[in-house]
Amino acid sequence: MCALSHYIERGSQGRVATTGISLIRAHAEGMKPPRSLWVPFPLGRPLGSPDQPDFQRDVLLSALQLLETATATVIVDYPHDAPTSGDDPWACAVALAPPEPANESEALRDQLLDEIRQLAPWHAEQVKRRGRTTIGISGASVEQIEDLATLLADFATGAEPSDGEIDWNHPMPLRLKFASDDLRAFYHEAATAQPGANYPTDADLNDWLFNQTLLGTVLRQIVGRMRQSEDRRVAGLVIGMIPAGFARPR
Repeated sequence: MCALSHYIERGSQGRVATTGISLIRAHAEGMKPPRSLWVPFPLGRPLGSPDQPDFQRDVLLSALQLLETATATVIVDYPHDAPTSGDDPWACAVALAPPEPANESEALRDQLLDEIRQLAPWHAEQVKRRGRTTIGISGASVEQIEDLATLLADFATGAEPSDGEIDWNHPMPLRLKFASDDLRAFYHEAATAQPGANYPTDADLNDWLFNQTLLGTVLRQIVGRMRQSEDRRVAGLVIGMIPAGFARPR
C-alpha cells in the first residue's frame, strides 16, 4: 500500500491525495508513504478485531482524517488496542510448564520438544476438525514439526543448526523466518482446538504464545541474535517474526 500511494500521487501530479493503514511500522518508515496510520494489531487485522463495527469505523476515520491534517510525509500511531470479545478470558487447554529456557542447547531443545509433544494431540484434533493445516511454508510437514523446533533451539543457543530430513523451501537465514511461521501456526492451531470455550482473539493467542510458552522465549532469543548480525539481510528478517509489543521479555 505504501508503494501504491507513491504511484497514485506521482501519477496524478498531486491532484489525488492518499492515506493508508500500516501494520508493520518499520516497513512504513522505510517506504515513507505520504500519509499512514500505524495500528498495533496482528497481521491480517488492519481494522482490529472482527465484529467490532464501531471500533473499525474509528480506525478508518482516523486514517481518512490524515487527508485533512497531514501536509507532509507522516506516520501517525493509532492510540488504541483492539477490543477483546467474550465474557470469560481465554486460556489454552494444555497447562504448559512456565518457560524457563536452559543455557545448554540440548536441554533447551529437549524442553521445547516436550512442549510440542504436549500440544500435538490438540493439534491433531484441530486438523481433523478443519480438514487442513496451514503448516508447510518452510517445506516441513506436520510430522516434521519437531525438526523445526530443533532448528530454532540450536540457533537460539548458538549451536550449529542441522538440516535434518526436511526438503527446505528456503536457504538460511530465510529458513529461520519460515520455520518460525510454521511453528507459530502449529501452536495457534493446537491452542484453538479446546472445545466449549470462547474462541481466542489474536491478542489472546499472542499473549499466550510469547508470554506463556517456551517457543515464545526461543523466538525472542533468535530475534535478539539476528538483530546483532552485521549482515543487513539477516537483521531485516526479524520484521514480522514477533508482533509489535511482544519482542521484549516481560
